[in-house]
Formats: sequence, C-alpha cells, structure tokens
Amino acid sequence: MNQETNIPVPVAELQASQLELVVSEKTIGSLTTNAIQIRELVKQALPRYDIANYSSDDVAKAKADKALLNKAQKTLNDKRIEYEREFMAPFGEFKDVVGETCKLIKEAVAKIDTVIKADEERTKAEKREQIERLAESCGLEELGIHLSKIWNDKWLNKSTSLKSVEADIKARMTNITADLETLKSFAEDYDVLVVRYKENLNLQEAVRYANQLKEQREAAARATEEDKTKDEAAKPEQAAQAEAPEKPEEQSSHHDIDNFEADAADAFADILGQSAGAPKVAEPVTYPRYYEIFAKDEQFKALEAWLTQQGLNFNLQK
Repeated sequence: MNQETNIPVPVAELQASQLELVVSEKTIGSLTTNAIQIRELVKQALPRYDIANYSSDDVAKAKADKALLNKAQKTLNDKRIEYEREFMAPFGEFKDVVGETCKLIKEAVAKIDTVIKADEERTKAEKREQIERLAESCGLEELGIHLSKIWNDKWLNKSTSLKSVEADIKARMTNITADLETLKSFAEDYDVLVVRYKENLNLQEAVRYANQLKEQREAAARATEEDKTKDEAAKPEQAAQAEAPEKPEEQSSHHDIDNFEADAADAFADILGQSAGAPKVAEPVTYPRYYEIFAKDEQFKALEAWLTQQGLNFNLQK
C-alpha cells in the first residue's frame, strides 16, 4: 500500500533581474490626423467672425454663426476625447498592471519589516540591560543618581559601542561629583540642595535656590534684630508703666490685644487642620512678625485668603 506524503513545494525567490520591466513593442506618436490643418483653417477664418462685422441689424446672422462655431467646437472636442480614450487604453492597462504589482511588493515588504523591527527592539532591549549593568558597575547608583537622569537614546544605536557608552557615563559622573563638591560650599543648606540638584542635575538652578534660601535667612535675621531693637527701646516705657497703677482702659486694651493674638493663632491652627477658633477684629499696633509654616498648597491658599479677609498686609518671600 502506497502512503502519500505531503512534500512542501519550495517557494522560488525573486531575482532583481526578473522584476526589470521590458517593453517588447513600443510605438509613440504614431497617431496621424488632420488636427493641424483644422487649426490653421480656424485661424484664417476667425477675422470673419470679429465683432466689428456685426451690428444690431445682423442679430440673426450672429446667432447662426454662434451656433455653427459651438457645434464645430463640440464635435471636434468629442472626437479628441474618443481618440484619446482609444489611444490611451493600452497604456492604462499597462499602468494598472504595474501599479498592482508594486502594491503586492509593498505588502510583502511591510510584513518583512515587522520581523526586522521586532529584532531591532529585541536588540535594543538587550543593549539597554547591558548599559544598566554597566552603569551599576561604574557606581552611578552610589551617587544617588538613576540612569534615566543621564540617559541618551543614541546609546542604543548599533554604531554606538558599549565602550563609548561607558566613557559617557563616567564623564557624566565626574561632572556630577564636581557639582556636588561645589554645593558643599553651601554647608548650611547642603542636604536640601543635593535633593534639589538630583531632580534635574542643574547646578545653576541649585545655586540660585541656595541664594534664595540665604536671602530669606538674612531677611528673617534683620527682622529679628529690628524686633530686638524695638524691645530694647520699649523697656524704659514698660518699666515706667509697671511702676504706675494700671488704668482700667489700659487693661482692657491689653486684654483686647491678647485676645486678638489668641484668635489669630486659633485661625492659623484651623487652616492647618488643627483646632478651630473664630477670628476677632482688633486694632493693635502694626509691626512685622515672621512665621515658618509647613502646609499644603490648598492650606496656604486658605491662609492667604483669611489674611486678606482680616485686612492684614503680607509679602510672600520666594
């Protein structure tokens, strides 16, 4: 008993020479007509149909000539279209066949391209893993810097060697180390500045932030010094008031000021999510006082709205 076997028929590969277009017979411009003679005849006859040859008495003749010329023009153009279709029919068929063939080839190329791109992505993924291990061996993580902060897409190109990538990573690490050394000159704010710097590795931005912190501290120190000066200047008057008997009006005034400060403290605490207190309006002596408040954006907005509502002037220091 014979057993049938299915043997796959090998697909013949195309050769570039097989796809070279060959025209075995070609005749161009073999159409012979009297179109040129007709054109010359019309040119010679046109002066006869100049508008100078017509008047209001020749309306009937003008209509007849118009109809004659329109009919002649339409007949001539219709014949041109008819011959054009007949003449172009072979080329149209040839064009359709070539266009369909090119479309089939493009579809095959697109399918092959998916295989090529998949291999490219696999190769890039493998190289990315190699670069990650390379960055780890260079000690990038020990600096507290993630590879994504210094990543360069060109590293994944086939033309970029791992040796070149390693050189780039080490160069960036050298710059980062130098920047961190520079930030050590701002000893008081170093820890804060390092966190800020590692967000975008921008030394200039970190230095600007350091200067802002310094300016804020200096402003706070000046305000504190001014308060001390005022307190020193007020001591003789306070001593005299302490020796003199308290007047009921003064006690009431001091009591109002104390109540206002207590109410303001309750309002600050309420905005920051702590105990609530109803603010009371008083008229104390106006002087600056500086607070360092830690809160969320919405809490700061509520605080500023409350201050404005109370008629208090404040400056936001950045």
